[in-house]
Amino acid sequence: MENNRLWLCPADLRCRLYEAGVFKKNEEAVLLAGDFVVMERINGERIFYRTVDIRDFSSQHLFTRKTPMDEKKRRELAERLARMTAEQGKRETERPGRKERAVRFLDYIFEEILPRHGMELRRKQKELSLEMLAALQENRLALCEAEVGTGKTHAYILATAIYNLFSEQPAPAVISTSTIALQKAITEEYIPQISAILLEHRIIGQPLSFVIRKGKRHYVCDARLENYEAAIGRLGREKDRELLEALGNLKGIGRRRIDLDQAPLTPYVKERINVSRCRENCPYARVCRFMNFQKKCMGGGYDFQITNHNYILADIIGCRQGKKSLFPAYKALVLDEAHKLLEAARQMYGTTWEEREIEELSRLAGASQTGQGQCQERHVLLCRQLEAWSSTLFGRLAGELSGIHTWEESRREVIVGRMEKLYLRNIRNGLEQLPQMYVEDTGRSAREQAVRRKCAEMADRIAVFLNSGRYICWMEKGGTGNLTLCAIPMELEREMYRDIWSRRIPVIITSGTMSVRGDFSHFKKTTGLQIAGGRIVETSKPSPFAYRKQGLLYIPERMPFPNIRGGRYIQAVMEEIGRIVRATHGHTLILFTSYWMMERIYYGLREELSGFPLFLMGRGRLDVLGAFRKSGNGVLFASDSAGEGIDLAGDILSSLIVVKLPFPVPNPVAEYQRGQYEDFESYRREVIVPEMLIKLRQWFGRGIRRESDTAVFSILDSRASLRGRYRGEILDMLPDMPVTDRLEDVEEFILRNKAEEYFTAVEPDTE
Repeated sequence: MENNRLWLCPADLRCRLYEAGVFKKNEEAVLLAGDFVVMERINGERIFYRTVDIRDFSSQHLFTRKTPMDEKKRRELAERLARMTAEQGKRETERPGRKERAVRFLDYIFEEILPRHGMELRRKQKELSLEMLAALQENRLALCEAEVGTGKTHAYILATAIYNLFSEQPAPAVISTSTIALQKAITEEYIPQISAILLEHRIIGQPLSFVIRKGKRHYVCDARLENYEAAIGRLGREKDRELLEALGNLKGIGRRRIDLDQAPLTPYVKERINVSRCRENCPYARVCRFMNFQKKCMGGGYDFQITNHNYILADIIGCRQGKKSLFPAYKALVLDEAHKLLEAARQMYGTTWEEREIEELSRLAGASQTGQGQCQERHVLLCRQLEAWSSTLFGRLAGELSGIHTWEESRREVIVGRMEKLYLRNIRNGLEQLPQMYVEDTGRSAREQAVRRKCAEMADRIAVFLNSGRYICWMEKGGTGNLTLCAIPMELEREMYRDIWSRRIPVIITSGTMSVRGDFSHFKKTTGLQIAGGRIVETSKPSPFAYRKQGLLYIPERMPFPNIRGGRYIQAVMEEIGRIVRATHGHTLILFTSYWMMERIYYGLREELSGFPLFLMGRGRLDVLGAFRKSGNGVLFASDSAGEGIDLAGDILSSLIVVKLPFPVPNPVAEYQRGQYEDFESYRREVIVPEMLIKLRQWFGRGIRRESDTAVFSILDSRASLRGRYRGEILDMLPDMPVTDRLEDVEEFILRNKAEEYFTAVEPDTE
């Protein structure tokens, strides 16, 4: 409430009073009226009130009370102070509107407050945060690209916090990320740091609060925990002692104890005690820790709700389908690591059906069937028929994938024709009949209910493949050898616009890599943002690092054209990697686009590079990163998953080797996209090359993480050489740094920039 109406002292005025040394011990600013701020101080059983003139900070005692002022007394005091301003012949100080005050205050925080706490003023960071604040105030969709070192996380936390402070109706902000590592940094480092600073300067009255939101399967179900613990305990096995202790540690009232992600339990055990779903007749319903946690989250009491892209998309899609929201009403959404948003959208909007699902359903249904005689016989026959239809369907669609076993995932586009749809309809009809075969008086056991839910859910997915004309469909075979039928909407970008971008709330979309030299066209087209038109604002902030001094780009001219099946090429890569590792004395991350080639090179060099600790990072092996960090001068062989979202600051990573340019892998989605262009050259120029350049820049972001870091970047792909087709585009895209094809320059760079301890040998870990 503005002007002479009663309103609590806003953040900027409260901060001004603090900076002027006005506050006394145990004193708070409680309201503003006219040109006066009312200060309230509790001293023992008495409460003292005084006024402070906001123009010259002069003070005058008002009165003393035993109890705090109620609303009526506050209003009377506000009117009295307004009259006092008029009687003294003073004209009430003009105060800008909320939006302008918020902008001025955020600028003041960057210019004056943060530097006092060791946070050097970064002009680009301040500009970024102010642009984010403006987008929030104007209900825009802000594409905010900020390269490594810009400080985008601090920028959007401050922007959203100040936006909320100056809002008439404060509400939570949702921050969505792609990696657990960033969530951990936000909750353990960034928010607590900003919160402490704002508290100290009286900008906020209590710490910024946050909560991490995940799917149900990440939390403990008290009922399932009790049952599972009792079952294990009855076995009386000595080997279960540690398991029972871990299960016992999950009991209690703390929220952290219901979070399974930190529990030392196997996936098998977690699956048996997690919250898969809740029942009203659950004996723990009234005291359920998970339900209480959910209620607290939905109460809107947290300043920030931290989640991941899949969870926020699940909420957005669910709300469109009429489901209850997973979040309280929020007024700002931050999508960090937004370069991974499309991948998450393809998962959440996509549909998959694995070839073993019908077999698993049959086993579950068989264990649930309590009928006898003809009823049980019909049940068995139907399950067998479902398995036969499923086997035939996958056999028809898999084609040559049935006999293929590779280290990489294999995919082939499929057309769901008339015969395939016949099998799909048969399966769907069978799924509708299966639950009807249960005896009515079985009491609807939990397992029987699970069968009914599974049948209904599978029937819904089958409907997608029956309507395949609107979807891109393909068959996929992973490293386990199992086949999966997949589909995503052909017009995914339109669905993303409808569900995400057309909502009337502001969104900050940020990442270090979304554009090609400041052009966001590719990102906007693939995510549906381009449909939003005038609501979009764009900004791109370069890295503040001095790459010309901190980095060196090495592109050897002797590399053959990349052919991972060619012996000459493999040998050349091994020899070049060996030279670089020795020239940089280890401290190397090598990024591959192929697991098969990564393992071939690793085992081929293991003996030659035996003087260095070598590490092989397979699928999901993030634990290897810890060992690499501790090694001192290790060499990490990794896939593209290590090319983003990890922070290896300091000398541990002083050499980054890109074996092959990260062009997108051909797949059915890419083939469909190609068909949308007049010719291949247009497709190459507008899709293939931008995707490669964006991922390459993301990979290069692993090399230099701090102002003091120095690193050599190597590209072993001949297409980046002097005669290579993509050299010009690559050099335009990457940070400006010296380029060489001489290994002597690499050695000299390392010797010039590294301290003596860098070269101290570390014995390889042979365990």
